[in-house]
Amino acid sequence: MKAWKIYERMIAQLFADQVSTGLCVTPNARIMGSRSGVLRQIDVLIEPRHTPDFLYRSIVEAKRIARKIHVKDVETLLGMMDDVDARHGYLVCPTGHSDAALRRAQDTVRICLIPLDRIADFDPTAWPECLGACRGGRIFWDGFPQVEMKATQADDPLGRIKLLAYPQKVGKCDVCGAFHVHCLSCGDTLLVPHDVSEEDFGHQCSCRLPWFWLGSVEPDELGRRSAELQLILGSGDVTTVNRRPL
Repeated sequence: MKAWKIYERMIAQLFADQVSTGLCVTPNARIMGSRSGVLRQIDVLIEPRHTPDFLYRSIVEAKRIARKIHVKDVETLLGMMDDVDARHGYLVCPTGHSDAALRRAQDTVRICLIPLDRIADFDPTAWPECLGACRGGRIFWDGFPQVEMKATQADDPLGRIKLLAYPQKVGKCDVCGAFHVHCLSCGDTLLVPHDVSEEDFGHQCSCRLPWFWLGSVEPDELGRRSAELQLILGSGDVTTVNRRPL
C-alpha cells in the first residue's frame, strides 16, 4: 500500500477511536458536490451515525507532504466544505503550517499535526479483506453496537429475567464502501449490500437469534441519498447503525 494511503487510513483510525459513538467515520468517501455537480473524494468523512444531520458533517484532508500547510491548502479545503455541505474541516499533516494558514483557518478549519512516526506500527493491510467484488479493499471497523435480549431460564422457578448481550462490529470497505458486520459471539462476518432487491430478506449470523441486518438507500429532506446499514430486531425495532453518502 502506498505511503500516502497508509497515512490516510491511519488518520481515519485515529478519528474513529476518538469521536463520539454517535458519529460514524468513512475513509475514502465520495460525495456529490451540491454546487460543482461532480463526485468529490474525501479522505475521511465524519457524520451522524443514526440520522442524517449536515450540521454535524465534518471532512478531513490528510496531507502526507514534506512542506508546511499553506493558506492555499486551507482555502482548497474551505471550498470542498462548501461544495459537500460540511460544517467543519480538519487539515492533518506531519510538518506544520504557516502563520497565514492558521489565520485563514480561524474557527472553521482545524490544523492538526500527526507525525509520520505514528505510522511505524500501523498496518491497514492487516484489516480483513472486503467480502465484496472490489479488489484490494479492506474492512474499516468504526462502530461497535451491542444487541441485547431479555431471556428467562427454563429451570428457574422464579422466572427471573437475564439480559443477554451480543457484541458486534460494523464497518465498511475502504475502497467500495460495502457494509460489513462481524459478530463477536459466533465469529461470522457478513457482507450487507445496500442496493437490495425485493427478495433480500436480510442477513443473519450463525447465532440465528431474532435479529438481522439489512442495507437500504434513504433520501434526506433535500433528496440527498445515503446508504444505510440497519439492525432489525424481532420486536420490529429498526436502528441505523452505519451510513455513508451515495
